[in-house]
This record gives sequence, structure tokens and C-alpha cells, in this order.
Amino acid sequence: MATIKKEDCSCPRRKKPSCAHKPYRVSYREPGGRAGKQPQVSFKKLEDAEAFAIKVERDKDLGTYINPKAGQRTFAVVWREWVNAGVLEESSKRNYQSVYDNHYGPFFGTKPIASITPTTIIEWEADQRSRGYKQTGIDGRKNVLSSVFNYAVSAEIIGRNPCKKANPRRRSGQSLTPVTDEDIPTMEEVLGIIAEAPKLIRAGFWSMAGCGTRPGEALALSDESMNWEQGILSVDHQVSAYGCQEISGYRRGVKRGTKHRSFEQARKTPVPQDIVEIFNDHIDAFGSWGERGWFFESPRLNERHPSYDWYLDQFKAAAKAAGTPHYTPKSFRHFFISEAIHENIPLFEIAAWVGHRGTRTTEQVYGHLVRRAMERGARTMNNRLGLRLAPFKGLILPPQVVPVDDHEDAWDDVA
Repeated sequence: MATIKKEDCSCPRRKKPSCAHKPYRVSYREPGGRAGKQPQVSFKKLEDAEAFAIKVERDKDLGTYINPKAGQRTFAVVWREWVNAGVLEESSKRNYQSVYDNHYGPFFGTKPIASITPTTIIEWEADQRSRGYKQTGIDGRKNVLSSVFNYAVSAEIIGRNPCKKANPRRRSGQSLTPVTDEDIPTMEEVLGIIAEAPKLIRAGFWSMAGCGTRPGEALALSDESMNWEQGILSVDHQVSAYGCQEISGYRRGVKRGTKHRSFEQARKTPVPQDIVEIFNDHIDAFGSWGERGWFFESPRLNERHPSYDWYLDQFKAAAKAAGTPHYTPKSFRHFFISEAIHENIPLFEIAAWVGHRGTRTTEQVYGHLVRRAMERGARTMNNRLGLRLAPFKGLILPPQVVPVDDHEDAWDDVA
């Protein structure tokens, strides 16, 4: 059991509020029986010491005890632990660091992680809005923030995730930011961006809009990954900013496997006939290189892939020149998936084509499009069935039944 002991100090102000000493010391044993450590925590007020003693014993009984010193680690320290605990690509770590520097570090970095409360999270959201960020972006960053706190809970650094209390109406388990209509370019806008792209990589832009590839996957198109007769693309390589020594021999270049999938789990996606012709025209104009017949080559270095960052910069410049600077390469994937949903293609097919982990991801991100597809499907079937069932109206209504007094026939159907 936790015990409280008062220790008098020799401070001349010991009986005044200005005394800095904490005379009430709580001693207790951590879980583990006699092997458990025996920490001591000091308090200035008796009521605070009593409250802590009751809480620590209750947490031990419930199996939710957390060492108070663990929560004194700063958010910055726990963030680094979280980033390094997972199996992340170097490029992903770099992106996370950029997000941390811009959105988390200035607000949370020096705070002890146990001191971050739901109120702190709400204040951070308000700060994000005051800086002009859209709510969808804030929600996405909050999902990442929640993952960090979930890690801290599982690592027994803190007891609860403050993000969950900060937004109780949010569905549990939702960790993806839904796409809105403003995030999806029209066909005219897609064509406008592609028209402004350098001809050397224009076919890569077409593969993102017409095949749903990611930027790194588009840069890794090759003759060997194409089934020209059937119009099927095997997405099994990607160009990345880091970790590519295996094939290219350089830190930056191409590597086997894609996001969420190893090389052996390559996904396949259909290639429209028009884009097959675009790929052929690209090879006729620029040729291919390497053993796999890579489509794209660096404009500066022979037999090297274009830089991933250079590719993104070219898209940004093309989007700006087309008058749609708010679109990113991911917008082309949004276009591909939205067009597939509009055509009522089954979600499990779409998820497999674009490399989602499952249909749940597609439903969460493109939920409003899925609902519209359902409505269109219902209207379509209503129109079809309405025409065919017209002659049968009045004949398929359920009969009305009323009780009668005849014991032999307890119920009588009334037409």
C-alpha cells in the first residue's frame, strides 16, 4: 500500500505558501511483487499526496499503472521513438520529419508527453486553423498525431490517448482523410496539366491518371512490366528518393516492391488501349534502356532514372502553368479512382488496382463517391424494374389478413 510521510524542512517560510519545498512524500511499490521498484513522489499539499496515493493503488489493481517518470519524456523524444519503431522507408521518414517541423514540433515538441491533454489537442487544432490550413488536412495530421499517442500508450509511457477525448464524435478506427470533390480534377484539368508536362515524362502522367499509379511507380514503368497484348501493367517497382542501392547502386533510384507490398506481391492494373498507344509512342520517341526496358531516363545522366523530386517538381510546374496549382500527383490517382467508382466497378477490383490494403481504405477515402454510386445504382434498377413491373402492379401486393370467428379456419385472406 502507498504510504504518506511528512518531512519538515528547515526553511523559514515552511508554513507559508511561498515555501518551495514539498514535505509530503508518497512511497509505494510498483507492480511485480517484491521485485517491483519502490519509487517516491513528493507533493506540496497533503490533499495532492492523498489523491496520488489512491490513484496509484487503483491503477495497480486495474493493471493500468504507468510510471510517472516515463511521461516526463518530451513529445519530441517520443516522436523519434515512434518513427524509428515502425518499418518505414527513408523517404517516408523524411516526409514525417517535414510534417513534424511544420506542424507538431513548434507546438508539442518541448512539452512532456504526459502533460498533453485533450484541451491541448483542441488548442493545436485551433492554431492550425488560424494558420489557414483546411480542416481535411488538419484531420489527416491529427490521425498521425493519434498514432503517436497510441504508441505511447502501448509502450506504457502514458495512460490514455488525448486525441480520442478531443473528438469523441469521430468513428473509432478511422485514420484516413476523406477526399472531397475539390480534390478531384476534371478530365479537362487533367488534360491541361499533361499538356504542360515535359514530353520526356508525359507518359508517366498518363499512367497516374489512366492506371492509378503513384508517382514513384509511374517512373518505374518498363517493357517487362507490361503485358502488351492484354493491356495489363504489373506494378512491381518504384523510384524512390532513398534506399535503392539494391538495383541502381545509388541511394536514389529504383527498387523492387511498392508501397505496402513486396516484389512478390506485385499488383496488376488495366491499361486503357489509348494509353497503350501513348506508351508505344513514348518508346518510339525516346526509346527504353536497361535490362527491363525502363521507359524513363534522367535528362542529365545516362541509364539513370529521373529523380523522384524532379518528377514532383515537374508536376507542380505543369499544374501551375495549367492554372490549377492546387493539384498534386495524388490528384491524378483521385481522378482514376473516382472515374472507376462512377462506372460502378466493384470496390474490391478498384482497391486491388490502386494498391489499397483493402476496400475499407477505398470506402473511407472515397466514401461520398461510393454513396453516389449506390444512389445511381438504385435509380438505374428502379428505372429498369419500373418498366418491367408495370403490368404486375396490384398483383404482387401482400394480402391483408383479419381474424374471424370460425374455429376451423382461424384466419381468412381478404383480397
